[in-house]
Amino acid sequence: MQLPIFRPRVTAAAVGHLVRAGLLVYLGGEAQFPDVHPDQTAALARRRDLPALLDRRVPLGPDQAARRLGVRRTDIDQVVRLGWLSPVGSVDVDYERQGGVTTVPPYSAEDVALLEVVRPSVDRRAVRRTAPGGLSLLAALLPPPRRSPVRTRSRWRRPPGSPG
Repeated sequence: MQLPIFRPRVTAAAVGHLVRAGLLVYLGGEAQFPDVHPDQTAALARRRDLPALLDRRVPLGPDQAARRLGVRRTDIDQVVRLGWLSPVGSVDVDYERQGGVTTVPPYSAEDVALLEVVRPSVDRRAVRRTAPGGLSLLAALLPPPRRSPVRTRSRWRRPPGSPG
């Protein structure tokens, strides 16, 4: 008995992330409805580590990153200010009811997950206990000093006493 054919319940963007991760091969088609090999899709769906693969490959928005870490959105803004987390690109989201297009910076899910390992000196419990509306404990931390580019003199100087 043949199973009915259904459209997968993933977005074209999610398929694109899986293709870039080397987990699927893009066969072409429209950008809205990308074609991928059904056998590869079935094999990928059977993998026990699929949630972990997707967790590492699909970028997170700032709100999703905050939920993943169990902190407030303002704490994620502080983490970005400190240079501990950098966007991997930008996505334009159209909020029709709330004023139009907004640019959202996605962050690598792997970088978000590794944040607690990379920055062990931060008291995560204290950050998580901060009351809504309270100042983030991360706001007191100073970002790393900015390195100024090395400037060289681009103008040739004449030796003193030489004609003009």
